[in-house]
Amino acid sequence: MINMNKQMKQILMKGHEKENTSGIEDIVKEIVDKTKLIKDCLIFDESGNLNEKKIDFEKVLKINGDLTGYEVNCNELRFTQEKIPSEQFLNFIEIFQAKLLDKFNEKKIGIVISVSDDFVDLRFHIYRKKEGLWLDEDLNNYDNPILYCITL
Repeated sequence: MINMNKQMKQILMKGHEKENTSGIEDIVKEIVDKTKLIKDCLIFDESGNLNEKKIDFEKVLKINGDLTGYEVNCNELRFTQEKIPSEQFLNFIEIFQAKLLDKFNEKKIGIVISVSDDFVDLRFHIYRKKEGLWLDEDLNNYDNPILYCITL
């Protein structure tokens, strides 16, 4: 399921899909390679030093409200639009989703792409039915262009 607001639809309608996805594939590979499953959370571990035993999940839940909130706060990555051009957003989502599902099978995954100034913000999390969506279901409530994909 892919949902997007009007601003994101306008951006995607202006662009034309580029055929060369090698740069996108390299970015996806790096993110997926550095993502770990820790206490049923997908966590991007850029430095490779994350230790589950040192994470105070009681405190994490107090600060973030739920595991989804924790994940999206840990998994906030920012790229220039040169690295992930708007013409590649749908390709990026498709490739990223496939690679995450290959590595973390049987998990429903939420992926959010938003645009702010000249940057592309990426967040991702495991979709938990009891926690629901991380964002409001009506993405038109947000000013920035936003796309939200949940694996089926």
